[in-house]
Amino acid sequence: MIELYRMTAPLVAEAAREVECLLLGIFEHGDYNFGAALSGEYSDTLNCTFFLAKYKSQLVGAAGCLYALKDPAICVVGPVGVAPEHRGRGIGTNLVTSLLKHVRHNDCVAAYLGVAQGSSARRLYESLGFRPLRGIVMQHLLRPQPQFEEDYFHRCDDTDIRRVEWGDLPGIALLASLPCTMYTFDLRRGVFSSRYVDPARFLSIFPEMMQAHEIHGGLANVLTAGPQKNIVGVAHFCRLPDEAQPHIVQLDFYVHDNFLDRAELLVRKTIEESKTFSLRSLCCHCLECDRLKQGIIEALGAKRTAVLASNVLLSGRYGNVFVYEWPALF
Repeated sequence: MIELYRMTAPLVAEAAREVECLLLGIFEHGDYNFGAALSGEYSDTLNCTFFLAKYKSQLVGAAGCLYALKDPAICVVGPVGVAPEHRGRGIGTNLVTSLLKHVRHNDCVAAYLGVAQGSSARRLYESLGFRPLRGIVMQHLLRPQPQFEEDYFHRCDDTDIRRVEWGDLPGIALLASLPCTMYTFDLRRGVFSSRYVDPARFLSIFPEMMQAHEIHGGLANVLTAGPQKNIVGVAHFCRLPDEAQPHIVQLDFYVHDNFLDRAELLVRKTIEESKTFSLRSLCCHCLECDRLKQGIIEALGAKRTAVLASNVLLSGRYGNVFVYEWPALF
């Protein structure tokens, strides 16, 4: 008989290792550092809950979810895995069904997950109410689509800018999957707007950014909107990993179309905060075709210093990348 359990981080070390070993054995890697999440490293701002399936006291399946403690509207589902020898018994269905009931009870209104196109798992998720959004991203709304978009991305003047925290993972993952007019979310990591390129990643970009800041030095700010403080923009910078260039940081930013008039404020604040680092210059790489991002950068005083010819492949064509710098700021 299969028994289901719910566990919320921080898990005791033995239970965390058991879950991590099961999932790493299935996926060979994690889209985020779920070992640290399970141990409670991010639990001051991010809820990490797992539903576990056991057969004769042996862990045979697990399904996790992440949502912010303060504003839990957005939930990221995953990883979800069932041991190969126990598949076909409805374990995955029961795990995800239990998980969705849990997030609904905790005021989440939209759940997202990433699953490869062509994967048989997509049929399971579709049977549970998930629908394809963009590329690998699937969405399960707990309220009608028009109402969700109106509530979450409604244009308003109630905006704020604050430093990023781990509880922002679901909101930034959603933002990274949206088809915004800006061409790139993070050009250095090859993350493009899904308006132009199907998202190959939407979850891993946040922990990669946070870990890069921790290792090399950097920070990120988020633009929030409305009474629920929904994330509608992000600006971030990081030192270049090249040991020969520790005095240079690279900036990038991504803002939802409804809040483009606030993008300059977000980027300006992030530039100001970069001055606390021991730097010689701040740079930003921008696609030649991204006139919107160029306009914001130039309005903030950046100067084009180089052109990387045919540096990026987009829609089957190679395009130039402009390099901007703010050397006078430092």
